[in-house]
Amino acid sequence: MPWHLWVAAILTLVWNGSGAYTILLAQAGGLADVEPKEAAYYAAQPFWFVVATDIALFSPLVAAVALLLRSRTAVWFFAVSLIAILANDAYELAAGTSLALGDRGWLILTITIAVIAALQLAYAWLARTRGVLR
Repeated sequence: MPWHLWVAAILTLVWNGSGAYTILLAQAGGLADVEPKEAAYYAAQPFWFVVATDIALFSPLVAAVALLLRSRTAVWFFAVSLIAILANDAYELAAGTSLALGDRGWLILTITIAVIAALQLAYAWLARTRGVLR
C-alpha cells in the first residue's frame, strides 16, 4: 500500500472525525461556549436536514476506512458526502438560514469544508483509476 494512502486516510479520519464530533455535540446542545445565535441555528434545523448533515459527516469516515482497506467504495462514500454537503449548503443559502450569510468566518469555513470534500473525492478517484484501490 502506498504511503500516501495511509496519510490521506488518517488525515481524513482526523478532519472528518473532529468535524463529526463537533457537529453532533452542537446538534445535541452539548457543545460548550456556543453563541446563542449558533445554538438557535442548530435547534431550528429540520429533522431531514440533520439526517443529511449526519450523512455528510459519517460517509467520509467510512470512506477513510475503505481507503485503508484499499476498497474502491471509498469513491462512492466521498461522493455521497460531497453531494450532501453541497445540497445542504444550497438549501441553507436559498432559505437564508446559512451562518455563512452573516459572518465571514462561517463563509470561509463553509467553503473550506466543500473544497476539502472535493479534494478527498478527487484523491480517491485518482487512486481508483491508478489501480491503488480495488
